[in-house]
Amino acid sequence: MDDLTTLGVGPSDRKKLESMGFTTLEQIALMSRYSLGMGKQKGDALIQRARNILANRNIEEIEIKTDVVIVKVKNINDSIIASVQDVLSIWGDYTNVEYVRNIIQITQKVHSFNGITDDWERKRIEEKNEQAINYFNSVKEHANQWITILDAKKKDDLAKKGIDLDRQRIIDFAKERGFDGFCHNVFEEIKGNEIVKKALAVSMFSSYTEPVHVLVLGDPGSSKSLAKDMITQNFKDISLVGANTTRSGLVCNLASGALGVLAYSDQKLVLVDEFDKIPEADVEYCYELLSNGKCSVHSSKIHQDIESRFIMIALANPKTKVFSDRPIEDIGLSPILMSRFALVVKTENLEKDDRIALFKKKFYGEAEIKKVPEHYDQWVKLARFHEPEVNASEWRVSEYLEKADKIYQEHYTTSLRRDLRMGDYAKRIPMAIARAEFSDVTDKVIEKAEEIIIESVEDWK
Repeated sequence: MDDLTTLGVGPSDRKKLESMGFTTLEQIALMSRYSLGMGKQKGDALIQRARNILANRNIEEIEIKTDVVIVKVKNINDSIIASVQDVLSIWGDYTNVEYVRNIIQITQKVHSFNGITDDWERKRIEEKNEQAINYFNSVKEHANQWITILDAKKKDDLAKKGIDLDRQRIIDFAKERGFDGFCHNVFEEIKGNEIVKKALAVSMFSSYTEPVHVLVLGDPGSSKSLAKDMITQNFKDISLVGANTTRSGLVCNLASGALGVLAYSDQKLVLVDEFDKIPEADVEYCYELLSNGKCSVHSSKIHQDIESRFIMIALANPKTKVFSDRPIEDIGLSPILMSRFALVVKTENLEKDDRIALFKKKFYGEAEIKKVPEHYDQWVKLARFHEPEVNASEWRVSEYLEKADKIYQEHYTTSLRRDLRMGDYAKRIPMAIARAEFSDVTDKVIEKAEEIIIESVEDWK
């Protein structure tokens, strides 16, 4: 649907606008009734609709303070600024409108008495300032109305994403438990394997635009299968890929020409079992899809561009079925494919006490997988809307990146393959942890991310 159709422009008016080159909302929002040549009533209505649509699409947040109204928008240009001014009824010589990046600030214009000695002139300035106060209060009222509109819109958007609990209630629930609490409570039944739990949680709290793909390598029958079952039974919007699907092709089945499950997993968490069994012909397509959510498939039976942004947690066995004394040599996947995973973690064998406890549960038929409250699923979904800022100290970030670079140097040529993508992963991992806690990236968050990255690598030595 083009912009003129969105505005409800009829055929005759469409021809008139198109002949003048006015075809977008941005153009019409900057016009006056005289520029459109449609008469006062129709021209005003069309411009007002264009500005309302642009404001509705771009205003993300409004904050009202005593002396300033702050409007955060998705994009910033003259037409969007005009639209914001229009819907907040900002006009005349009573306000200052300034913007930096995607933030528009509206303040009351105050006229100074400095150097004014004439009583009549001082009275005139007093009246003008009083009018400015009343006018600015009116702007605040319109801003309050838009806050109500935005809250309703956010609630509707969240409901479409499966978030129907109160937003603040979820945030309070998350902050009370934090990232560590999520790891402990969701994966409580997994004994040991702390790095596996943390890596899985980081992946789940990453975003579809900046995913933290995680590869879990473990002996058959290890805790990796239990972790998969815990996620699938407690969380929604998941594509579960079994061994048969893995073998036939994740992106494209070259035998049949059918697209694989990854092509249909946009905005989903993908859990792949037996990732080490994917056909070699399919691996190349996975490279780009895992990296940037896009790839082109060309074979004798299919020619198609695919766009699918997802987060992948892949499970695989060591190439020798069980780990040897040199586990890094048991990684059976190609180094290039390995580099697409931000974290590659190895499961550890259970200690005797943990094994006996697990055997006892199975013997008495007790449920192996705990069902967690629905808050956890909605916590993950809501967290992906949170956009943390980096507030960590510069020295801490520098120290963290130095350690990431050291890992790159040590493992660029090993089977673990850490390459320049480490720069992306070094950012995405702390961002995911901050999302889990609805916080910013602080020194404490950097410390947690550093521990996870280092421990994930140390386990392979």
